[in-house]
Amino acid sequence: MTEIYDLDGDWYVITSDTERSELENELSREICSDHILHGVAASAVARRWRRDDVLFKLGDGKFAQLHLTRRPESNPTFPTTDIYETFAHWKAVPEEDR
Repeated sequence: MTEIYDLDGDWYVITSDTERSELENELSREICSDHILHGVAASAVARRWRRDDVLFKLGDGKFAQLHLTRRPESNPTFPTTDIYETFAHWKAVPEEDR
């Protein structure tokens, strides 16, 4: 069953398997071994229109918003990552702050 996400602003749900796969592959390419998401299962669920901000659902049910850099990273602070306990926690952050 596909989850329904009530998005606002310039965020949209990723419905294309091709786009989802591309973003998940890009995340894997960018994550270094010391990054907080290294080795964590992540599925792309939403994206900010015309930007590299992506919301991923993690294997443990949490959500992570990342700003992809489009290059392999060696610094574990990139790509920048904010983790939320639930989708509702992410959505509770004011739109201009996420």
